[in-house]
Amino acid sequence: MEYNRPKMPEKIEYRLQQVKYNMEDVLKTDAIVITHLPNIRYLTNFSGSAATLFITSDAIHFITDDRYEEQVKIELFQLPNMSIHISRDPWGLVSSNQILKNIKTIAFESDKMSYSDVVSIRNIIKPIKLKPANKPVERFTIAKSPEEIDNIILSCRTAEKVIEIIKPMLKPGVSEKDIAAEITYQGKKLGSEGDAFDVIMVSGERGALVHGSPSNKKIQKGDIVLIDFGCIINGFISDLSRTFAIGSATQEQKDLYKLLVEAKETAIANASAGINGKKLDAFARDIIAKAGFGDNFQHSLGHGIGLVAHEAPIISYRLNDQIAPENCVLALEPGVYLPGKYGMRVEDNIIVTKNGGKHITTAPMELEILG
Repeated sequence: MEYNRPKMPEKIEYRLQQVKYNMEDVLKTDAIVITHLPNIRYLTNFSGSAATLFITSDAIHFITDDRYEEQVKIELFQLPNMSIHISRDPWGLVSSNQILKNIKTIAFESDKMSYSDVVSIRNIIKPIKLKPANKPVERFTIAKSPEEIDNIILSCRTAEKVIEIIKPMLKPGVSEKDIAAEITYQGKKLGSEGDAFDVIMVSGERGALVHGSPSNKKIQKGDIVLIDFGCIINGFISDLSRTFAIGSATQEQKDLYKLLVEAKETAIANASAGINGKKLDAFARDIIAKAGFGDNFQHSLGHGIGLVAHEAPIISYRLNDQIAPENCVLALEPGVYLPGKYGMRVEDNIIVTKNGGKHITTAPMELEILG
């Protein structure tokens, strides 16, 4: 079943080696099963909605159902010693076909698999034992391959085009829901596979809702508009926040926007390979706090992006164990939210390098006035 399957990139080979090393030398198990679909895609390139991946020291078994029998022939990487199986009962298959012969313990993604599933699977594969493993793949997918970075860049470029298209719509009388719908529509017209997450589009006092959903409220002159959305290209996402003033802006608003840009750019300049997420968060948070808005910056500075909108590392003052390696991609998004007035957030996507963050997107340096 080779067909036109793509060659395995070097980064994927490295990930598999690390997963196997972790399985054998850290978890001390004979095999590992991966069921979380983004993790399966990071290892195999499979984009379907049903799959199970078994990895042993000398073999890989990929199982999906008959809906994807043709898709895997052209999509799966040419992984070494991989067998492809078509079945709607993966655990029954590995049990009846003795795929797990001589296997005594299997590690599983304990943060992804439910207790009821674990109990059910144990009864099928006895006497093989299941061993919980917390995030056994994610640590090896934080750094992105060149091909993955290219897809994220394309996703970012698509999102930036969407912003430019909808700017003329940001004027008095247009509802938040209308803008949100247009963002989704224009993204798809430009090739996006859909929204990376639910579009955030809030205006005026509703801007203080950090993750507010679009409402029927119509934009008014003098509103601050906050938009947060992302596109998807070949599975990989972008995550942009942009803030605009409608008709006019006060000096306070202009100054606050510049403060957020300063905080963001300072963090980006210091986003060098290996930095601790808590330390990176502090570069931006300290600037905002010194200006008197520390209590109004309520969320983390940012997070990793890739196949999932919020991936490790989480760049937060609350966590001290998050490390940003070289070639990981981050969304950095300082924000200030003033109840009863408005909210602002400025977000860019960057690549972490040895010498600091490299911009993929660049937010305007000054508050844009539209409408």
